[in-house]
Amino acid sequence: MPTITEVSLAYKASQPVDALPQITSPEEAAVYLRSIWDSGTLELREEFVLVLLNNAKKVLGWSRISTGGSNATIVEPAAVFQTALLGKANSIIVAHNHPSGRLEASTADIQLTRRLKEIGEIMGIPLDDHIILTASGYLSLRAERLF
Repeated sequence: MPTITEVSLAYKASQPVDALPQITSPEEAAVYLRSIWDSGTLELREEFVLVLLNNAKKVLGWSRISTGGSNATIVEPAAVFQTALLGKANSIIVAHNHPSGRLEASTADIQLTRRLKEIGEIMGIPLDDHIILTASGYLSLRAERLF
């Protein structure tokens, strides 16, 4: 009989929970996102970022899920939730930028957000918000009641 390799996971925080930033509003999310986003690419190409939160809404980490062109990027929900699971997230915030500067959610943005919300509910990792970032502002899809 062939030997099957054991799979194991480990998680070790790099800093105390008290030192982690907390995100409890769209405004705090936008401030945090601006602190991690490369300002040189904000108006250049579309990128999609995932922020991992614990149950106290403290930021466990973030990951750039995809990078695209000037008006689109492809997001695979499996990549989002694989990262959320491995990062021990209790909930997530997703974000992408609009290089055009347009602060409006497209039909594709809304459809993706609703799909991520559904998957998150099934997996027990709720989607707290989807933020669209531009050089001059931001839009919260939750605040706009788009999902």
